[in-house]
Amino acid sequence: MSKGIFITGTDTGVGKTYVAAGLATALRLQGVNVGVMKPAETGCAVRKGRLVPSDALKLMRAAEASDPLSLVNPYRFRKPFAPSVAAEMERKKIDPEKILDAYRELSRRHEFLLVEGAGGIMV
Repeated sequence: MSKGIFITGTDTGVGKTYVAAGLATALRLQGVNVGVMKPAETGCAVRKGRLVPSDALKLMRAAEASDPLSLVNPYRFRKPFAPSVAAEMERKKIDPEKILDAYRELSRRHEFLLVEGAGGIMV
């Protein structure tokens, strides 16, 4: 299993993605095979009938990751709330095992993994 860092913050918009993308870029420029993960993203825009996870895509660009989006970002929701609340409102269920499976696969693929959590003190 790879080494890694979990990036969290007590609110939305406090800079988690900025910090994670900066770390991903710095590690990549140092020659580290870095992977990224945003297990659940809320507040996603809809484009061509699909939810677009802007934070996860920023992280992937910073790391120059070619992993499937389904591994990097297993859950995405339109509602801009905590993932559990957004899932409930959208009548979906978050399966922790799906997130762990994606994490394990990304850990096998990369020597270092950055995981960005969702904002919120209780999230």
